[in-house]
Amino acid sequence: MRKRTDCLTHRTGHHLRRCAALLTLAGAAAGSTAAPLVFAIPPEDRLSVTMAQRVLALAYQELGVEVQYTKLPVRRGYAQADEVDGVGLGVTPDIAITQVRIEVPISYEEAAVYATRGDIVPQGYASLRPYVIGHIAGIGYLETKLQGMRTDTASSVESLFRKLELGRTDVVVDSRFNSCLIKTLGLRKVQLLQPSLETAPGYHFLHMRHAALIPKVTAVLRRMAADGTIKKVQAQALKEYRSQCD
Repeated sequence: MRKRTDCLTHRTGHHLRRCAALLTLAGAAAGSTAAPLVFAIPPEDRLSVTMAQRVLALAYQELGVEVQYTKLPVRRGYAQADEVDGVGLGVTPDIAITQVRIEVPISYEEAAVYATRGDIVPQGYASLRPYVIGHIAGIGYLETKLQGMRTDTASSVESLFRKLELGRTDVVVDSRFNSCLIKTLGLRKVQLLQPSLETAPGYHFLHMRHAALIPKVTAVLRRMAADGTIKKVQAQALKEYRSQCD
């Protein structure tokens, strides 16, 4: 009888790696639970991200797929796009060549202007040209909108608002949903200006290695958009946000 060799009898790195691969394949063949998909999200607690996560939770639950999130700064997240299974929320048309956008909006960002003076009336991005404009580094759609203007970036929303409070920038362009942070940080000079600049839809991205999953996710999200589920999820998240902010 041939002597049996398996993962318990071989301890070298080569055999351990080989056995791990074989066990993974065997588990998949036996119908065992697959590893969860890992999606990148911004490190800040943004309402738009909360909306997206709740929508995706329903969609992937329906598909029987577990998802997890890893917090990465926008620029770093895009640079590491190959290392994650997707991006939870993006408002740019493209994130990386390997990431495929699911063409159903799952959230939105309302771009607004903050300042320490009340005599500035935003009338589109061009109206900000006379000022030094602060924004989060690496947000592609803002970099495009503010191209050619004087800008000063920050790595976090807190840093962004503190620089504005100290007069290091004239205005800040960021999500209207971050207005609650002004109160949390105890900033007395910073104020939200009216009107907002624009409302940008937010999308989910999947890595192309999950090409077989893309039409399934798209179909579920299309149905959720058609029956009003996505709007209901967004409205509930907004209601909770406003109750905490007031």
